[in-house]
Amino acid sequence: MRTFGTVCLALFVGLWAPVWAQSVAELVAQADALFQEVWLTQYTPLAAAGLKTKLETAIDLYKRALAQDAGNIHVLNMLARSCYTLADVFLTKDSDKQAAHAIGQEYGEQSLKLNADPQCVRDWKGDGFMAAVRASTDIEALYWTYANWARKVELGGWGELIAAALRGDDKKLMALMERCVELDRAYLSGGPLRALGGYWAKHPFSKDYDKTKALLEEAVAHYPDYLENQIFYVQYYLIPKEQWAKAREELQKVIDAPVGAFPLYNGLAKVKAVDLLGQVQGK
Repeated sequence: MRTFGTVCLALFVGLWAPVWAQSVAELVAQADALFQEVWLTQYTPLAAAGLKTKLETAIDLYKRALAQDAGNIHVLNMLARSCYTLADVFLTKDSDKQAAHAIGQEYGEQSLKLNADPQCVRDWKGDGFMAAVRASTDIEALYWTYANWARKVELGGWGELIAAALRGDDKKLMALMERCVELDRAYLSGGPLRALGGYWAKHPFSKDYDKTKALLEEAVAHYPDYLENQIFYVQYYLIPKEQWAKAREELQKVIDAPVGAFPLYNGLAKVKAVDLLGQVQGK
């Protein structure tokens, strides 16, 4: 004779069994759809909380898929990208951002290892990482590993930037992004150009604003509809070089531009442009 508790447990299991039994393909399809919904919705401060919840749900679905299929490169790459997006767009505390970027970097490196020579994986802390990067053709794994790693270091301030350079992280970051530029400098509307431009602007020992200028001006010229290109140009070149009039001009262009095909990040760029314009007015 079944007890009341046993009956309740049976009912609970019965109700949730369809969820637990979801296939990897079903979980990934749901996660991809949620990520796309977030990506294709305009960012505004009012919309942020709802979009954050949807992105966190997508991340949970990807994690459940990964638990069933640890070698799923698409899932690992999307987890790296989703962690970056969560930190970059929706988290507010630097410590929370750094933690999310650290997790995103781990997912990116896991993806890189899956396609790497086993000897490279065994020597990952030595020369294996660099060899794997040079051989990789997976721009998503390369790009989101870099993006999370570089932003994690940047959020640590000058102390972390110097420590990272002394550890040799800068050489690994450079290898990641140079490989992305070789493979597809147009990825994410000039993403490798943005990233490499920011790298040369922030390096504690080898800063090179001429390289930053060339890379970011190429990104702005070729991909003007992706407004983060202009934001990077202002943040990493025009403001450090104290070109205030040009900075105000570029920021006003961002504010006046249509949201276009990139509503999430263009919406965020507009919010950032208003804030930056307030900082450079009168200079």
